[in-house]
Amino acid sequence: MVASSSATYLERTGTLHGPCCCGCQENSEKSSSIVHTQAVINKNSPLQACDNLECMKCRRRVLSWSHAILSQLDIGHRVQFPCIMTAKHACDMSIVILLRNRGFGNSCSQIRNKVDEQHHEAWLRQNAHYLTDCEGFIDASQSGLLVNVLIADPPERAPLPRHRWFMNIYIQDVFQRLDEIKASITSVSGRILKMDSTKKVVKKLAGRPAKTALWCTNVGNEHGQILNSVMTTSEGHGLTKMLVRIVKRYKNADIPPPEILYLDRDCCGASPLQDVLKPSDWKHTVVRLDIWHYMRRIATGCSTDFQALYSTFVGLMSNCIFIWYEEDFQRLLQSKKNELAKQGIHYLSDEDVVKTLSRYELALHCRRKTRGIPETTRLFRELIQSFSGEKGRDTLGVPLINSSRMKSIWEAQERHIACIQDPPGISLYTRTGSTKKGGIDLPNFRCARGSTSLESFHLHLNRFIPGSLASDVLFQAYLLDGLHRWNKDRERTATAATSDHPSYSGLLQHKTNTLALKVLKKKIIPSYTEPRKYTGEKIGIEYLYKQTGERMEDFVKAIETLETVPDEADDESIILEEAVDSFQDADQIDDLTISTVGLKESSDAVLDISSLPQVPVHPLPSSSTKPAVEATLLPIPTPEEYEGRLNGGMKLVTARQQR
Repeated sequence: MVASSSATYLERTGTLHGPCCCGCQENSEKSSSIVHTQAVINKNSPLQACDNLECMKCRRRVLSWSHAILSQLDIGHRVQFPCIMTAKHACDMSIVILLRNRGFGNSCSQIRNKVDEQHHEAWLRQNAHYLTDCEGFIDASQSGLLVNVLIADPPERAPLPRHRWFMNIYIQDVFQRLDEIKASITSVSGRILKMDSTKKVVKKLAGRPAKTALWCTNVGNEHGQILNSVMTTSEGHGLTKMLVRIVKRYKNADIPPPEILYLDRDCCGASPLQDVLKPSDWKHTVVRLDIWHYMRRIATGCSTDFQALYSTFVGLMSNCIFIWYEEDFQRLLQSKKNELAKQGIHYLSDEDVVKTLSRYELALHCRRKTRGIPETTRLFRELIQSFSGEKGRDTLGVPLINSSRMKSIWEAQERHIACIQDPPGISLYTRTGSTKKGGIDLPNFRCARGSTSLESFHLHLNRFIPGSLASDVLFQAYLLDGLHRWNKDRERTATAATSDHPSYSGLLQHKTNTLALKVLKKKIIPSYTEPRKYTGEKIGIEYLYKQTGERMEDFVKAIETLETVPDEADDESIILEEAVDSFQDADQIDDLTISTVGLKESSDAVLDISSLPQVPVHPLPSSSTKPAVEATLLPIPTPEEYEGRLNGGMKLVTARQQR
């Protein structure tokens, strides 16, 4: 075949296939008496005709375009059937691709409204075309050229299925790609890992697993990708099997163990985590405590977080732990000076310029390092002492620090200062590019320290599962597809060059490259990396059922149910309530450990807490001080006066009743 005829060939393609019955594995023959016709939900809603296949042995009938039949084909022939079947309708793959991108502003209801608008405009255009042609016959009839002209009414617009039908289509699409999605998730690894848990998403579980899952634990890498996400009944011992399988994943793939593992608990001492790491190849992996979780532990010693000095106290805790790299800080400072000078703003001192720096600029262009155990311990003690007693009171006299509580907390958390220090010799920053500001090229850095990337993932995790409640099978489908797309997006942002092939179908890309190597002797998508084989790890609800002893519903049976269930049926297992779309989408959250409070013109300057502006202290009046205005007490009536007042009130009530 010459290259010039390839476009002509792609216009008309056909295939001949003799499928096997899914029940008895015998060849099926085409039923000559039944032809199944369905409307395909697309931009123009064309009709589609497909045969009913009948097994010669068990006489079972299936649609020729069903998943059980198409799964017997290779990828090259399977893509020639570009729709997903249900009982009465079919959905074109162009609509299915729109449904895959889960998130705010892209719910099934929103997609249905957009398709409905397209169908209505297409129907109006067809009516306008039809009535325009009929107008000529009416004019001819009025002029006497034609007689007895009868114009039929245009057909009514076919109603569009409800949003639940679109959800069925999306779930069926995920189930058909399940093996590919699981293989992609279990192929992720990393040099720096972090593990954190959340409770928000488990509240959306309905049916059997409702109120059995208490935590959703996620393991991520330095790029923000998720190695695994599981629903568990408890932390600690409940995560042992997940960690064992991740360690085995690294070993089977010949990947070096991670250098650092950030946790929110069990950072030192005896724990189920240490029992897994010590006997394995990860025995040299450094375990560190997430710094934001450590700061929150210290902050619990405050009397309330509504106190005026609370934000200042938390910001100074960050300065007690970190110090900016002097080279990066001075480069950003000079760039800010030049930028302000171009705007006609001239500051006399560097301290004034420092006040104009934002947290985003500091996090993007400057690196940080921990101060060390002795200096961090000293600064924390000075910070707590400076805000204790009368110095920590606000204008209402409310103290910031609860002295007895803070004392016990500091005694317990002082030993964890070593757990928040940066390990020597391990790089925590990756340069992702540069930005020119004020005539100076500023490098852009991405920090891998702590579990900030997981906090960003937790914000998006709720968006993977639409609505407020979902059954176990559908919850699992939403979660797996969301993890797959999240990891692919983070993989693209991890590289400096943007990808020209934003496809999430790894199986289709792999098959295309394989065929291109055989036919063209080159890859069409050279940047694509093949995923490894699925490791068999339990993900999501499967891990929860492994703990509780229950079994997950077979996904093959779920696909058959979705293909045969009537479109009008109110299947509450799909979803119980559709979420209201919001168009605020925060891809990343701010690093809460970065603060501009107490920032000096030099990054290596030791924090001077006494130089900070203090809230004026208003001492409370003592018991010996006589108040300016004396309150007058009401006189207490005698028993005789009280009885007289009571009798008078009764007489007044009786008089009103007589009126």
